Amino acid sequence: MVYAVDVRAFTEQGLDGVRERLGYLELLDVDAVALGPSAVCGPGGEPPAPPDPLARLTDRARAAGLRVLTGLAPGHVTTDHEWFREALHSDPGSAARERLHVRRGRGPSGSLPPTGWRDLAGGPAWSRLGSGEDWYLHLPGPGLPDVNWADPEVWAETEKAIRSWCDRGVDGLWIDGAHLLSPRPSFDEDPRPDERGPLSEPDDPRTDLPGVHEAHRTVRAVLDHYPGRIAAAGVDVADPERFAAYGRPDELHLAVQQGLRYVPFDAGRIREVVDGSLRATRASGATPGWSLCRPGDARAATRFGGRDRARAMALLLLALPGTAVLDAGEELCLPGWGTPVPGVAREPFAWAEAQTQLEDPTSALSLHRRALELRRTHPGFTSVAGTDELEWFGAPDGCLAFRRPGSSLVCALNTSAAPVPLPPGELLISSRSAPVDVLPAYSSAWLT
Repeated sequence: MVYAVDVRAFTEQGLDGVRERLGYLELLDVDAVALGPSAVCGPGGEPPAPPDPLARLTDRARAAGLRVLTGLAPGHVTTDHEWFREALHSDPGSAARERLHVRRGRGPSGSLPPTGWRDLAGGPAWSRLGSGEDWYLHLPGPGLPDVNWADPEVWAETEKAIRSWCDRGVDGLWIDGAHLLSPRPSFDEDPRPDERGPLSEPDDPRTDLPGVHEAHRTVRAVLDHYPGRIAAAGVDVADPERFAAYGRPDELHLAVQQGLRYVPFDAGRIREVVDGSLRATRASGATPGWSLCRPGDARAATRFGGRDRARAMALLLLALPGTAVLDAGEELCLPGWGTPVPGVAREPFAWAEAQTQLEDPTSALSLHRRALELRRTHPGFTSVAGTDELEWFGAPDGCLAFRRPGSSLVCALNTSAAPVPLPPGELLISSRSAPVDVLPAYSSAWLT
């Protein structure tokens, strides 16, 4: 289990605050913490000199048996970065502008953007670079210029940043914008600019381009010089086969599937996402990875339509083979809207609520703790080499049930508004209390 932390929302004390809260993560029984946006170091940046908060955090985490992954944004910088400032004050065609995706605008005096592309936040993907005819691309969102991976200096500085982090003792990298790393795209017009969803599709000229895999292989080659270090990322790609390619043996160690972030609370649709992802990861040799949301998203309780549904999806997530990623605070199953604007943190972590839930054996936090304990100790979660194929059972409308690979553990989910009979077996855990032979509406359970 990886616990993903938006440092700005988790604590007001930065990385030292995360270090002071590691006891909470030990209680939750996670394996690793992935540091989010405020810990990101893009090209041209370096970790601070020792002693520094990151070193204190990694030392304390290692003593607690936790791994630390630090955020890395190798595909973009900010408008405060020296590279952007240099490009802003340089001439068209200069080396400084070659580091970014800079194009001359269309129309008289370059007054129109080079293409009609939208950025991933839904706004225009191009902004004027100063008062001239050049425009710069910022697919991640306003204020986040893309860098050009065809420029040798971009890779040289990225490699320098990766080695700096690894030399500082981090256990790996959590890569932001994994599907955006590529040399200069073709800049073809998007045939469907107003129809794009949050996940990249095969006909999208902006993202998931062929060069992205060479970029990840290059990053992986550096990490392979540091035994035990890993590269992980959420990969915003819709097609299961294209997604799974990111987790091939010479690319990411862990590519986290994003379909569950957008799937409705519907058993049939959920099964489609899970089945498609597992088929693709088996074919590519990738390790399955799953998440329900990440920093910037609406909370699961809001997106799925209530806390009972969020609890049900939490047990489903933790029953799947592979690695689960839990966004900090999701274990409380509180409602909350997302903050998709880049650089804006979501609401502060609800520490008072967490303390209250720790003392309540029926709370969402207690449910997560019990489920994570079972994941670690129950023989039904023992991995079976060479298989992650689920055994699906027949189920009533609005329900699904599967057996984990090579075990007797069954997960059942009821997305309907009516209770249904539980599958036969001994009940291990349920997201809602009910008679032992009933699976309530909007609930899930594990049996053996």
